Amino acid sequence: MAIMYFYCDESGKHKVQPVITVTGVGVTKDRHDKFDTEWRALLRAYELEELHMSRVADLTQRVGHMMPSNQPIDARIDALLPFADCINQTMEYGLVQAWDVKGYAHLTLDVKRVLGGANDPYFMAFVRGCLEIVDHVLVDDRVLIICDDDLTTAWDTYLHYRAMRDAEPTFRKKTIGITFADSEHFPALQAADLVAFLARLQARSEFYKVANDWRRLYEYVITPPRERAGIMRWHHMFADEQRLRDMATSMLEAIEQGKIKTKNPNEK
Repeated sequence: MAIMYFYCDESGKHKVQPVITVTGVGVTKDRHDKFDTEWRALLRAYELEELHMSRVADLTQRVGHMMPSNQPIDARIDALLPFADCINQTMEYGLVQAWDVKGYAHLTLDVKRVLGGANDPYFMAFVRGCLEIVDHVLVDDRVLIICDDDLTTAWDTYLHYRAMRDAEPTFRKKTIGITFADSEHFPALQAADLVAFLARLQARSEFYKVANDWRRLYEYVITPPRERAGIMRWHHMFADEQRLRDMATSMLEAIEQGKIKTKNPNEK
């Protein structure tokens, strides 16, 4: 039996951004230590306490000695390639989800109830991501979920996790816990933050035709050059309004057929 650590982070808030993303990176314990060591070595080499994309994306800021202020974006992307390589050469599973906030808001209340009932699409994305990672691991493997600690989402995230355990026997069997942590002390959360940020800009470009200056780095991460690929497997889904409607229809059919049992996450 192996334990997979699955680190989750989000980018964008549904009341502010047109697109939100929820991403996760997974690794088993024996490879986890290798990732942690290599990522921390990069941070020391770059003179960084942690890598956080909200700072890195501001090109006017100096972010360690490898990313000086007013750095051209191509040079900053080049500086980040070793971090992308570290993810792909040591991690095992990557999940990228992008959700169209406006499309989600336009769904009817009945459809939203099928998708989890929340006004924030983050929670449905979190549920879907957890189910995906449980499907990925082997029958006897177990998953520990580690989320970036966010005051606005942590409690409801925990409630959705508990509801999934009550509703899905397989999920209950394969998950051993959920916790919330500070990304400064967990490099894998920094990796999830990097991917979540890049995926949000890419999805915004695809949904709303907004130029994405970070596309080269996003594509390098999820489709690394063959010689830098490692064993990482990426799975991604960009959900516009039609995709969300299709998902709701599929889930409703599964509920009607008894394949999915529903429960309000606020119920005890």
